[in-house]
Amino acid sequence: MNNQKGVVFPMVLIIASVFIILMVLMIDQFIIDKRFYKEVEESLVADHLVHLAVKEVTAGWEKEPQVVFQGDISYPNGVVRYSLLKQEGRYAFIEFSSTTKNDRVGRIVIQYDQEEGRVVEWIEKQIG
Repeated sequence: MNNQKGVVFPMVLIIASVFIILMVLMIDQFIIDKRFYKEVEESLVADHLVHLAVKEVTAGWEKEPQVVFQGDISYPNGVVRYSLLKQEGRYAFIEFSSTTKNDRVGRIVIQYDQEEGRVVEWIEKQIG
């Protein structure tokens, strides 16, 4: 036992230091992943709100076409604002902008065919 000459303590310090460094790196990665998943969740909620509003507005449009319209639709997770941009013959261009409770914004413009009663084109807007 006396011939070890102080080897055990430095080895324990090295192994403990490596373990602590790995633990700190894992915690840091966990925090980064948690932020990423929260951002993805907010983005999906904003997109979902827009999809709900498109379904609701186009269903109302099929019942009675409107010439001038805009409004807000409130959902439990946020609010969607919509407005008619322009109307060319059988096509109407409607802009939808959703805002979640955590201020995530989603914005799209749809081209709606009034004769067929369906969305022809879906244009996602980049938020700058």
